[in-house]
Amino acid sequence: MARISTYTIDSTVEGSDKLLGTDANSSSALATKNYTIDSLKTYIIGDGNTVNNIPDSVPLGFFLSVNREGTAYEKSLVRTLKSSVLTNVVLKSSTVNTGTDIYLNTLGTGQVFLIIRDYNDGQFALDYDLADFATNSATFTGVLGGVTYTGTVTSYNTPTFTSASPAANDSKYTVNGANKYTDWCFNVTLNETYTGGQVAFTEFTFLTGSQQIETQVIGDLRVTRDLIVDKGDVTIGTASPDTDPRNLNMHGAIKMEDAESTIVFGSNAVTLGTDVSNLLVSGTGSNIISNSTRFTQDLVVDSNTTANDGRTIMGQNTVTAIATNGNRAVLSATGISLQNSSGVPTGAQIAAVAGNPTDLSGLVNEGTLTKLQVGTNYYTLPELNSGVAAILPGLSETLAGPSGNITMGRMFYGTRQSNGALFQAVTSPASVAGISITSGSTSVITSTSNFASVNTVFGATPTNQSLYFVESTYTTAFPAQGQLINDTSVNIYQVITTNDTNNSFTFGKQGSGTITINTSEFDVGSEVIKFNSIPTAAKSNFLYYDTSTKAVSHNPLTVLASANGANYDFGGNSDVPVASIDFNNLIVTAAGANGAVVLKQGYEYGGALTADATAVAWKYYILSNITADKTLTLPAGVVGDSIKFTNLSAFDANGTYTQSAYAWTINPNGSEKIMRTTSLVLDEQTSSFELYYTDAANGWVINGIS
Repeated sequence: MARISTYTIDSTVEGSDKLLGTDANSSSALATKNYTIDSLKTYIIGDGNTVNNIPDSVPLGFFLSVNREGTAYEKSLVRTLKSSVLTNVVLKSSTVNTGTDIYLNTLGTGQVFLIIRDYNDGQFALDYDLADFATNSATFTGVLGGVTYTGTVTSYNTPTFTSASPAANDSKYTVNGANKYTDWCFNVTLNETYTGGQVAFTEFTFLTGSQQIETQVIGDLRVTRDLIVDKGDVTIGTASPDTDPRNLNMHGAIKMEDAESTIVFGSNAVTLGTDVSNLLVSGTGSNIISNSTRFTQDLVVDSNTTANDGRTIMGQNTVTAIATNGNRAVLSATGISLQNSSGVPTGAQIAAVAGNPTDLSGLVNEGTLTKLQVGTNYYTLPELNSGVAAILPGLSETLAGPSGNITMGRMFYGTRQSNGALFQAVTSPASVAGISITSGSTSVITSTSNFASVNTVFGATPTNQSLYFVESTYTTAFPAQGQLINDTSVNIYQVITTNDTNNSFTFGKQGSGTITINTSEFDVGSEVIKFNSIPTAAKSNFLYYDTSTKAVSHNPLTVLASANGANYDFGGNSDVPVASIDFNNLIVTAAGANGAVVLKQGYEYGGALTADATAVAWKYYILSNITADKTLTLPAGVVGDSIKFTNLSAFDANGTYTQSAYAWTINPNGSEKIMRTTSLVLDEQTSSFELYYTDAANGWVINGIS
């Protein structure tokens, strides 16, 4: 067999070249195997799908180069290993091409600068330690314009990261059209005098002091195994993040596997860490969440299980506040519950109630809250025996029951109105059987099964609606959804509360009942007060207080309803002063001997008429200038009705008087009369008068207005 040394040497290495070696897995120690250089490369560095078979750690230094193109110099170097100081390093000559130009420059101040223009996008800094040129007092020689200059580097002019326009002769990264280069700038002293501008050397050599960087990575650094920094910090960006921010972009997990692994935020040292089992957030600063946050598991505010310490536990459907004595307030999806230290409820569930007192004494049957805590003080609330009226001082409500014995009929959901309820839907079940209600009752105790049916329907009442029932004698079909069930024509009853301790429920007759306001002064701050109806009534216990004489009189008060207003009769009490009463569209007659005040309907403005029209009683009209004869028709007469007129037909729009050739005619309604005749033609075109209806014989009569 020929010896390897006798084979022809192939100086060109290709990936398909085969090498000869021994198969370690063969049973025979003499088994041989050939493999290509490409397969050896794949085995060492991997092919993207397999694990690389390189050592777990590399005991060599490395650096990272980050270069973002732009007008500002932005380059960061990290080096961990330097080599020896070299001598006679040739950068520019007829035989050496390093991709750099070297310049001398001066600002005219006597200071000379050495500029190394690196066209390899920073490659020169990858090969040499820039600061050590000054530290080592590197010496150089070079030929510039046929003259030889020698000198020494005194300092390295570092780049200004925070400025897009660094000072002259500071190191910088430059993009000039298609050209991209880096100027490394140094302050130097020359043994010869130089006063020229920026001129390039034709030859240049560093004689001494060139600190070489031996370990380097050019291009992207790809870490395919763990990167372990066992000492020191890893800093992303610079010391001025406001002007030169940097980001750390992760496409995998950040693992903190022991108690010493933390992430520290800001100057308040807010720390995110772990005790191996739990996530811990600590530090002097506050934790502020400014966006929506959703918890899919229970959130325990304090893991302390000692009841006397007090704590709050938040879950998906409940919030439990545990007081220092162990008592609990639980807010859940179904309402608020007060519990003792064992978790046993101390009162019924109450919906939408704030300020539960921690002494538990404020909650009584049916969920009525009688105490309200504000700060450290407790305030007693007035008790309402139905819970329908709002909680206001001095306000109470008494429900009304049926006027006779009834049997409960169908149930329905409705929206409460002042005159009944707007029907919404029939309940399910629609009715229950055998619930008898006695006259005047506002609650009834029923069987367990019937109570369960009513309680279920009551608990399912839709938002902003109420549960009602009618009497069994009402069998007419309910109206369409949204239509009114008027409580003046149908007796309907609103269910107020249910009580599962005795299988009863409370209700009130809609449109009846009494709300009582007990207050020393009733102040109505409204521009309009409406009395939809004024009943006829007489009371013998009217109490009147005269503020001028400080006298108190006890006399009857009579209220009489009438079409035109109301008569308020103070029953012969001559001590009642009536100075004035001012109601819109009402007139006041003089007080009688018994102090009676009569309010009569006044006049509303009917407008300025220029066309045929029909008048309305108790209005005041202006008959304006017209260009043709016009007719105003009166309404049907009612004894006591009045209409007022002012005839301005002789005045034009500018107020100029000219007797008009046209006239207004006022006609009665149908067969009625005006001053015992059929019509009235107004030949006096500047008059004001009243038409007052007396009777069928005379009809409307004319009263002059002074």
